[in-house]
Amino acid sequence: MTNVHKLVQQNVEMDMTPMIDCVFLLMIFFVLVIDLSQKNLEDLILPRAVFQEPDDSPPDNRPIINVLQNGSVVYNQQVFYDPDKHGSDFRNPATAKPIRDLLVAIRTTGITEKKLKLVEEDIGGKKVQLIDDPILIRADKWTEWNFVGEIMKQCSQPDVAFWKVELAMSEQDKETGEKNPKLKGQNQ
Repeated sequence: MTNVHKLVQQNVEMDMTPMIDCVFLLMIFFVLVIDLSQKNLEDLILPRAVFQEPDDSPPDNRPIINVLQNGSVVYNQQVFYDPDKHGSDFRNPATAKPIRDLLVAIRTTGITEKKLKLVEEDIGGKKVQLIDDPILIRADKWTEWNFVGEIMKQCSQPDVAFWKVELAMSEQDKETGEKNPKLKGQNQ
C-alpha cells in the first residue's frame, strides 16, 4: 500500500494596510521633526573662519539677513535690496533706503509680536531703546564688503538700534574642503 500525501495548498494574501500605516506615520514624524528654521537660509558659500565660536543654541527669534554674491539682500526668501535696481553707491541715502526700511520693519514687527526684547541704555547722556536680541548677517564669501558694511551701519542707526550683530562663518571651506585646524584647549 502506498501512502499518498496530499498537500493542501492555501492561498495566503498579505494585508499591507499596517505596513502602509507605519510608513505614513514615519513620514509624518520626519516631516514634523525637520528643522524649519533653515527655511530662512539661502544657499551661500560662507567664508571660512579661522577662529570661531559655535552657534550651538541660536535664539528662535533671531532675524537672519542673507547677502548674495551680487550684493542682493534677502530676508525670509524675499529680495529687499538689489544693487542692479537700487544702485550700489551708499553715499546716496536713497540707495540704502531699502536696507534701512527692511531693518526698521524687522524691529517694528519683532517688538509688536513680542519676539524681540528691548533694553534701555544710556548713550551719550541720552536714553536709547536698543534691541537686545542679535541679528545674523550671512554673506557669500565673494560678496563685496561694502554691502555687509552698509547693513551693519544701518543696524547702528537710532531708529533701527540692533546692537548685537552676528556674522555667519563656516568651519570648512565649501569650495576647497579645507577645515580649520583644532585650536589648543578647544574640545571637539
